[in-house]
Amino acid sequence: MKNPESLSDKVSYIELHDQSPLAPMCTDKAEVRKYVVQKGFKDILIPIILEPTDSVDKIDFKKLPETFILKATHGCRMNYIVKDKNRLDEEECKGVMRKWLQTTYGTYSMEPHYLSIPPRIYAEQYIEDMNGLIDYKFHCLNGKPEFCLVCSGRSDKKGESMGVLLSLFDMEWNFIDEIVDYKNEKRGPSDIPKPKQFDRMKEIAAELSKDFKFVRIDLYEYEGKILFGEMTFSPACCVFPYFSDAFDKAMGKKLVL
Repeated sequence: MKNPESLSDKVSYIELHDQSPLAPMCTDKAEVRKYVVQKGFKDILIPIILEPTDSVDKIDFKKLPETFILKATHGCRMNYIVKDKNRLDEEECKGVMRKWLQTTYGTYSMEPHYLSIPPRIYAEQYIEDMNGLIDYKFHCLNGKPEFCLVCSGRSDKKGESMGVLLSLFDMEWNFIDEIVDYKNEKRGPSDIPKPKQFDRMKEIAAELSKDFKFVRIDLYEYEGKILFGEMTFSPACCVFPYFSDAFDKAMGKKLVL
């Protein structure tokens, strides 16, 4: 941290010493929607069907549609997909959400900007086959999208963490062969087609990242539309284990602290 050089070093430095005061709001899965609207991109937001609440007991499942997805505002991997409400075990679902609300995510992950996010639960409209969608993660350095990490081929075996294929592309959609296998994250294909809305995605990522030294903007393309995923300021706890050392160092040179 005394002389950060790689992307991992510099993103860690920003997280621990120079994080934007906007980061907690833009990390909060519900509050970030206000930021996206302020930037003029209301049309890319997935509709909310349950406003954020800090109590599981306040959730009236009878008022929810047959399909939906429950999410926590204050951490990662806190999603509960309901494809058929008639088959939902409400008590089991409530138990999972209570654990979410009791989790202080930023402490054990060493990502302090999470600590000021109030733990709440909300529900979004369910997007069919969301896990099957390709995830375009635009890594933005000093307000400029530099490269896109593409996540495809997700697999979710019971009792195991989700597997995914990772591919890297530059902003002209040229393949970058700098992914290394890490646990269930494997080197992905080089021939993923460029999304039809790629140029518009770049514009959105550039606008959303203007206020930050580093942020990752996650977008999807679904039925011809761009959908917003999230904004992330410390991906993989700032370690980036799936990037080669050479790529980590090359991107570090581009990030100005």
